[in-house]
Amino acid sequence: MEGIVIAMRKYAIVLLVCVGMVGLLGYAAPAAPVAIGFGVGAPPFIPIEWSESFSFLTTELFLDPHLTLLCTLGTYPADFPTLYEGSGSLIVKAWLGPVALYAGGGLTIQSRLTTDTWFWVPFMNITAGMQLWVTDSFALITQVRSIEPLPPAWALHPEVSFGLSLAFGQARLASPREDEGMYLWIIVGLGIITLLAYYPRS
Repeated sequence: MEGIVIAMRKYAIVLLVCVGMVGLLGYAAPAAPVAIGFGVGAPPFIPIEWSESFSFLTTELFLDPHLTLLCTLGTYPADFPTLYEGSGSLIVKAWLGPVALYAGGGLTIQSRLTTDTWFWVPFMNITAGMQLWVTDSFALITQVRSIEPLPPAWALHPEVSFGLSLAFGQARLASPREDEGMYLWIIVGLGIITLLAYYPRS
């Protein structure tokens, strides 16, 4: 386990250096088509259950300043290398200056090795979070997500994560649009629908 943790730290340092180098180039770059990043998540309990933590890499495809495809590939260090998890989520963004609030959902696939055979299990995921774009191409991210097996039983299993993201170009919205409020209300609506869907039923 110690060797795995050291290896993951080395990968994180290398990625952070790459993030910084590309971030410097972002100042003079055109609109970004994609961003990469990494993060670490854990259940929202104190003390933190690091044995249940989730380490992941992200790729964000900018379909529009307010609509992106977020892809995640990661693992649970306690189960590495016999468990991997990949996700694809469509998210909606609302911009408040350099801050992007987002919400959405999609499909998650877990691949687990059991007695020399890989098993694939589908999950539904929902996610909501905030990106603070410190520069045009570098962001600090915090998010909450929940996954559950299909078909869904509508029971939340929240996980809070923190991470970094680096865009290959300018990802921060240059100026607010007239319809910005509409996207904020879409996110609020998604939140209300989620709360209603997951509200405990007797």
